[in-house]
Amino acid sequence: MEALALIMIGAALFAQSWYLLELYPDGRTMGVFVGGLGLAALVAIPMAPMLLTGQGTGADMATETTVMKVLIVLWAGYAVGVGAHGLWDFDDRAIGFYAAFVAIVSLVALLYFSSNLQKPYGDEVWLALSAPSLLLAILGGMLFFHLAWPFSGLRQVTAWFILVGSIAISGIGLIILTLSPQWM
Repeated sequence: MEALALIMIGAALFAQSWYLLELYPDGRTMGVFVGGLGLAALVAIPMAPMLLTGQGTGADMATETTVMKVLIVLWAGYAVGVGAHGLWDFDDRAIGFYAAFVAIVSLVALLYFSSNLQKPYGDEVWLALSAPSLLLAILGGMLFFHLAWPFSGLRQVTAWFILVGSIAISGIGLIILTLSPQWM
C-alpha cells in the first residue's frame, strides 16, 4: 500500500512540476497525467500495508494504516483536483487553498509517524514513512504559497522544489517496494 501510493503521488507531483516549469505546451496534457496518477494512487487504499504490519511490539496497526490511508486519499484528491484544473482550466487559488489543508494533514501525519513508529517498528519503518510525510508537508506549503497568492518569483522555486521532492518521494516508494519483507 505505502510503496504504490508514494510512487504514484510522487509521479503526479513530478508531472505538475513540469507544468510549473512550463515544459507542457498545454494544461490538458498535465491534467490527464496528474489526474490519472491521482486516481491510480487510490488503488493502493484496499491493498495490505507493506510496512505497517503490526509486527512490532506495541504497534497499533489500525491507527497507523488509517493515518496512512488518509494521507493517500488527500494527496490523491489533490492530484485529481490539479488534473481537473488542467483539463477544464479552473482557478489556481482553489487548488492552492486545498494544498494548505493537505500540507497541514501531512504535518500531522509526520508528527504521528515520527512520535509513534520508532519504538514498535524500528528506524527503517519510522524513517521510511516520516521522510515522505515531511517532504509532502513542505511541498504542500510551497504549493499553497505559490497558488493561493501567486508571487512571480515563487513559481520557479516551487517548481524545482516539487521536481526534486517528487523524485525523492517516488524513490522512497521504490525502496519500500524493493526492500519490503513481503517480496523477499
